[in-house]
Amino acid sequence: MTTEEETTDDQPKDETEAPSFDAVDLMLEGNLKEQISYSMVKALAKALDEKAQILIQAEHGFEPQEEESFAEVAMPEIEAMAQAVTGGCVDFSKIRFWEACETAEVAWEESKDEEGKVVGRMPYGNPHDKPRDGNRILANLEQISKWLGQVHELHQERGMGWVSPYGCPEDGQQAYDDRAKCFEKLQATVEAIQNNLDI
Repeated sequence: MTTEEETTDDQPKDETEAPSFDAVDLMLEGNLKEQISYSMVKALAKALDEKAQILIQAEHGFEPQEEESFAEVAMPEIEAMAQAVTGGCVDFSKIRFWEACETAEVAWEESKDEEGKVVGRMPYGNPHDKPRDGNRILANLEQISKWLGQVHELHQERGMGWVSPYGCPEDGQQAYDDRAKCFEKLQATVEAIQNNLDI
């Protein structure tokens, strides 16, 4: 058994380190426009995930006081993230399904010489039976939508004055209506991605 620092003569470094690209990169080989587009989607996915993970980790460590829920305590952050997604400069609904999750992984077809040594490796896309989270665009949008739905249900249960600092039903009604529109748009975005299978 060898460690990362130790390599033996019969374990060349180039066999242990595969080139860094994903199955979509492989699929888009030769299509420069889509390669550039996908690079931008990956950067967007990373930025969204960084923000979403803050809330996800906070929920994992959340210890409710009395009957408080995570959605209630994190309501400002949840609403802000949902608003950034639905009203920001990026139209998430145009992202394609295979860009928003992992539908395949890179596998390698090896060719060997007469002595059984690997002399060549050819990558190919190996599709998953069930898509995985991958870059987490779809998973994060679904999570944000779930949280926003929980906040909206709480508002219904607690009454319209719940979110108003003065207990004013009119203020609460405006917040409720604005959130309803945001929630509807977020759900439509998730659905659009799920149905956008074009390549």
